[in-house]
Amino acid sequence: MVNRSKLNILAPVGYPWDFSGPRHSKNNVKRKRFVPFNRIRGGLDGFTVFNPVDTWSSDLIHAFNRIPLNAKRFVIGYESHLPRFFGNHSGSYEKFLYGQLLSRRCKKIVGISRYAQNNFIEGLDNADLKDEERSLLRGKLDIRYPNMDIPEWNDHAPVWEGEINLTFVGNHFSRKGGCTVLRMAELAFEQKLPYVFNIVSALQCGGSIWTDPSREEFYTPYLRLLSLPNVRHHKTLPNPEVMKLLERSHFSLLTTFADTFGYSAIESMAKGTPVICTNQGALPEFISDGVNGFSLAPATTQGAPDWRPDFNSRGNADFEQLFAGNVERLATGAVKKLTQITNPDQYANMRKAAHNTAKDFFDANTASAYWDELYNVVLDRK
Repeated sequence: MVNRSKLNILAPVGYPWDFSGPRHSKNNVKRKRFVPFNRIRGGLDGFTVFNPVDTWSSDLIHAFNRIPLNAKRFVIGYESHLPRFFGNHSGSYEKFLYGQLLSRRCKKIVGISRYAQNNFIEGLDNADLKDEERSLLRGKLDIRYPNMDIPEWNDHAPVWEGEINLTFVGNHFSRKGGCTVLRMAELAFEQKLPYVFNIVSALQCGGSIWTDPSREEFYTPYLRLLSLPNVRHHKTLPNPEVMKLLERSHFSLLTTFADTFGYSAIESMAKGTPVICTNQGALPEFISDGVNGFSLAPATTQGAPDWRPDFNSRGNADFEQLFAGNVERLATGAVKKLTQITNPDQYANMRKAAHNTAKDFFDANTASAYWDELYNVVLDRK
């Protein structure tokens, strides 16, 4: 039993743990680098190792996505799938990773959404495991939404009149829905709608991004639309500037083809800014159409409920046509949703609902209390 008043918790540096760990823990949370084995050899991002010195001085590891192999008890959060087999789904590798989760070192498995929980359970059902092993892993499973500091609500929001600002944030431009946003801008310009589109993106498209058509030339007609008079493009902005832009915007845009969660939606709603999104991943768990934002039917590939392209088919004309067809449907649908707002009170209610949702789901103080309680329980401090 640990007798110190504060625990030493070892956690990985960087995103997405920033959103998923406790921001205001009563314990000592040490953010340290880990070994990214997938950079050494592709397909090995299912596990990691921390510096033994950091591990030795810690009471517990709070891992994320990658299973720590250090000889220390751990809890692990995850975005979409656990264990991670991306590019390496051999039977021996699967058995090894599940074995780590089944070990007594693994005290809790925490998905960041019901979407993540369902993926984990589906993985268990398809894995080469005994019934008692599946039962043990289900017993370790829990859900805790990501979190951030949610400011108090104020009524200094933009009103639904004059110039309407819509903001897209995402470096994976086409995956996150950037082509859709540019097509929305073109439609708005053609229809003389007072919509201005703010785009914060490095415009990464195609290549190795698994959701995208691979041919660079495919994106040329969309990227030309950056020159429209109602488009304002920033390659990058510091996060405080992004947050100010979201606060001044009437909506944020996340018409994504594939996302585990959509952290920009949390940042948007924390400022009272509703989100226009696809009904994909975890987004439908907290965005209600017409209440705190607008949702659109997700992009799908044949035989799947969502976007699951064959990686090797991304250069095919048929795949490009499917992608372009979804862009057109989403852009047309999003502009139509916006025109359904007919008065300032209707919009003001959406902003208040967006902020309330952020407070109810993603408040950092509530999340920190959850994690501190969990640390105590798994280390027998209660």
